[in-house]
Amino acid sequence: MRDLFKKEVTIKIMSVLIAIIFWLFVNNTSNPFTDRTFSVPLKIENQDYLERNGYILMNINTTNIDIVVRGRKEALDKVRASDIKVSLDMSQVKSVYDRKLQITPPELDQKDVKIVSYSPSSIDVMLSRKKSASIPVELKSNITMKPGYVLLNTTYSPNTMPFYLEESIIDSIDKVVANLDIKDLDRDTTAEVQCKVYDKEGKEIPDLTSGLSKVTVKIEVAKEVPVSLVTRGKLAADYIETLRVIEPVKALLTGPADVLSRISEIKTEPVDIDKIEGNYRGTIPLVVPEGVKLVNTPKEITVNINVEKLVTRNIEITQDDISILNAKNDGTLSYDIKTENLTLQIKGRQEDVNAVRKENMKPAVDVAGLGEGNHRLSLNVILPQQVKLTQQHSVEVIITKNEPVSELENGENPS
Repeated sequence: MRDLFKKEVTIKIMSVLIAIIFWLFVNNTSNPFTDRTFSVPLKIENQDYLERNGYILMNINTTNIDIVVRGRKEALDKVRASDIKVSLDMSQVKSVYDRKLQITPPELDQKDVKIVSYSPSSIDVMLSRKKSASIPVELKSNITMKPGYVLLNTTYSPNTMPFYLEESIIDSIDKVVANLDIKDLDRDTTAEVQCKVYDKEGKEIPDLTSGLSKVTVKIEVAKEVPVSLVTRGKLAADYIETLRVIEPVKALLTGPADVLSRISEIKTEPVDIDKIEGNYRGTIPLVVPEGVKLVNTPKEITVNINVEKLVTRNIEITQDDISILNAKNDGTLSYDIKTENLTLQIKGRQEDVNAVRKENMKPAVDVAGLGEGNHRLSLNVILPQQVKLTQQHSVEVIITKNEPVSELENGENPS
C-alpha cells in the first residue's frame, strides 16, 4: 500500500514537470523572448538652467536615441516608442567648455519588458556663454544752420545701448552709431534717430540693428545778433570820439522761432555822452525783446568810449608858397599874387595836426576863366581827412593884359 502511494506521488510529480516543460516549450515557440530596437526622440530637460546661468546651446549632434528592449513577443508588441522616456539633463553643464553630456538612463513603465541597452550613451554638444554689455552710442550729426543761427546744444538719450547676447557676438561689436542729418535749422528740434550696429571691420550688423530702440535727440538753437550801442546827447565842443569798443559785440538769443525771426539786433540802454570831456568806461544793460532770453551772453555789456580834445596849429605861408592853377600859357595875361603872407589855422587830433607839413598842403588858387582885373580867390589846400581849416582864406590876385610885341622888337626884318 505504501509502495503504491509512493508510485502515485512520483507519477503526479512527473506529470507536473512534463506539463511545465511542455508549456515552456509551447510558450517559447509561440511567444518567445526577443529584443527590439526603438528610435526614441531625445528630450532636453532643464534647458532654463542654461538661460539662468548664461549658457547658449549652440549645437547638439543627436536628436534620437536607439533603445534596445527585451521581453516576450506579445509584450513587446504592445510597446511603442512613445512609452520610452530618454532625456538629456542640461543641469550637468558646469563650463562653457563642456563638450560631452551623459544621457539620463532611459525609462520604460512596462511589465515583462526591460531596457537592455541604449546608444549613444553621451551626446556631443557645443556651448557658448552669454555676455552682457553696454555699448556707448556715438551721435554723428550733419546739421547745417540757417544764416544767423548757431547750434547751441545737442543732447541724446539713451546714450548707451544694452546687449545680452552670445559672447562672440558681443565681442564682435565695435560701436553703435546714430546718424542725424538736418538742413537749414532755425529752431529747437527733437528727432527720433535709428541706431546702427557696426563690427570691428566697419560693417553693419543688420540683425542687431533691427532690434535696437531709437535714440531721442534734442537740439537747442540760438540766434546770433549784433549788439547796438545806443548813445544820447553829443560830445562837448572841440571833442572827438577816437575809439568805441563794446564787449561782447554779439548776443545769443533763444525763444520761439517766429519771434526770433523778427529780431535783427539787440540794443543797449542809452549811454549819455552829452558834454563828456574824458574817456568813458562802464557797463550798460541790454534791452532784451519780449518773448526771448539771453543765453551764454551777459545781461550787461562793457563799453569803452575814448574821446580827445581837438587842438589847433598855425601854419605860415607866403605868396611864394601859393601856386596858380589853370593860368593861360599863351603869354597874353600876367598873374600876380598880391597877398604876401597868410596864417592858416588847422584843427584836429594832436597826432594828425602834428603830422601836417606845409609842402604837402600845396596851397593854390584857381584862375580858370578869369580875365584881367583884381580878383579875390579862395585859397585851396590839401589836408588829411581828419584835419580841417578853422576858417577859409582868400588871396588877392591881379591879372593884367600883356601888350603885343612888334616884329621889330622881335628882331625880325619887315618884308
